[in-house]
Amino acid sequence: MITHSRSLSVLILVITSLSLGLMAVRAGGRDTPAADLAPVTQAQVEPAVIAPGAMDAATTAAVERAEAAIRALQVTLVGRLTEEWNQGGAASAVTVCRDEAQPLTRRVAAEHEVALGRTSHRLRNPLNAAPAWAVSFVQSHAATRAADAAPVNVDLGDRVGVLRPIATMEMCTACHGDAAAVEKSLGTVLRKAYPDDKAVGFAVGDLRGWMWAEAKR
Repeated sequence: MITHSRSLSVLILVITSLSLGLMAVRAGGRDTPAADLAPVTQAQVEPAVIAPGAMDAATTAAVERAEAAIRALQVTLVGRLTEEWNQGGAASAVTVCRDEAQPLTRRVAAEHEVALGRTSHRLRNPLNAAPAWAVSFVQSHAATRAADAAPVNVDLGDRVGVLRPIATMEMCTACHGDAAAVEKSLGTVLRKAYPDDKAVGFAVGDLRGWMWAEAKR
């Protein structure tokens, strides 16, 4: 059985490695994103990767803003989840992911004026589906080791789409590893919160998923 201190370490490592699944959340209303920040669809623009040497000043600024939002979200989630974990362990932390992660992500997205979320080829929450422009990248890297998944910046016309890989670390496997082991330790809690959970079966070094953001140039 995982000890309290080891569980807390798991939590922090999982979050800082971007391994917790979050519902994709855009800036704006709870279910309807603001029109000027609505994620670009495949019908609007064909996604094309921006080469590192091809970024002008506006593109660089947009990528930096997207990455700042990603970092801010990490800090926000670590603080809230750590509080709850200290008080009630893993079960309490799961309620934060279920009930608070969406509004927290929405708040960070609004503060940084970006669209923001997380996704994976194996989702814990089906509402974490990738934005249209990211689907091909997520699916084509499903069997990729994290070390081989480079950060991606995508040309979305007047915006930049940013994808950052989520690596599976050893201690992340407590929540996302061997299905039987996760079932034994967290099965009841996870089934209640995420009845369609598929985010298990990952091994150390696997690509767990992606964090994504969109920022205006």
